[in-house]
Amino acid sequence: MMVTPYPAAQADADPIGVLLVDDRQLARAGLQRVLSDSGYLTVSGEASSCDDAIRLARKQAPRIILINLPGATVAVLDGASKLHRQFPNVPLLVLTEETDLIIQERLLQSGVAGCLSSYCAVDELFKAIDTVMNGARYISDTLARKLAERRLPGHAGSPFDDLSSRELQILLMVAEGKATKAIARHLCLTQKTVNGYRNRLMEKMEARTEVELMHLAARHGLIRLPRYT
Repeated sequence: MMVTPYPAAQADADPIGVLLVDDRQLARAGLQRVLSDSGYLTVSGEASSCDDAIRLARKQAPRIILINLPGATVAVLDGASKLHRQFPNVPLLVLTEETDLIIQERLLQSGVAGCLSSYCAVDELFKAIDTVMNGARYISDTLARKLAERRLPGHAGSPFDDLSSRELQILLMVAEGKATKAIARHLCLTQKTVNGYRNRLMEKMEARTEVELMHLAARHGLIRLPRYT
């Protein structure tokens, strides 16, 4: 179905250059087709990671960055923060799982211009792009409702609400089974510093083992445990 571009987008004679971040070649090809068929959007570059997107953005100066990295919670949080710091005037739009409420909330706090479900309709994707290109935030109706519910009196909240961005980042990597050495290398920290974070996280989360920490993260939708048949 051909979707009519929104008036604000139609008013721009030049196509809007989108830097597409997705580690799946087939998914990138599908999104590229959808965006190109709009008549006012064009994929100016493709990247398989946020680090690659940073390098491309320095050369191509995209007008919007669209991130679609399902399941890569650490990569998305870390990468989106880096992209926003280096390109504060380029809106970031992130496609995420609807259940990733904590991740979506942290993304919005880090400066992301919009979050919407990776299962959204094409119409909503174009609406989100139009919204952030006009300088406004885009939050899907489902996410807005869930965020509002979290602030209602009596809501239990999440045990991760009081964690700093760095603590949440390390918690996710620990829950995903990353070793201390790998975490330290990825975050440019010493192993001693990472171990200090791990110990504080265990205390804050009241987890006796890293397995308990992993199950706690999975229970709140931060990670997905593999299913064995």
